[in-house]
Amino acid sequence: MQTSSSSTPDRNALLLAFAWLVALVATLGSLYYSEVRSFIPCTLCWYQRIAMYPLVFMLGIATWRNDAQIRPYALTLSLLGLFWSSYHLLEQWVPGVAPSVCKGPIPCNVEYIPSFPIPLQAAIAFLLISVALFLVRPARR
Repeated sequence: MQTSSSSTPDRNALLLAFAWLVALVATLGSLYYSEVRSFIPCTLCWYQRIAMYPLVFMLGIATWRNDAQIRPYALTLSLLGLFWSSYHLLEQWVPGVAPSVCKGPIPCNVEYIPSFPIPLQAAIAFLLISVALFLVRPARR
């Protein structure tokens, strides 16, 4: 029978691996949309990518090293990404909410996939990563 102190590293390793896997799938998905399907990312999509792409490397290294100390850094990026995804969804559902952000060749209220919008996919990924990181417990000093 394991004690709670010996199961915490195992639990942390699983949570970190889960967060990394979600970040990896989200990153590969966004690259698929832009490079294979030729969806041109809008400004808010780029902000979400800026938050997601580094998480693949940060969480990958943290998973490999079983380093729960990554939590505050990765959680900050994930919550920023969740904010931008939510803001993007709001712009799609209530056009004109972000007129200063959504300038350029592709407006932020364009929905490439109306039944399951890309910002909703990103928001779900950021939410899953954030929940996993909230559940990670750093080792006691």
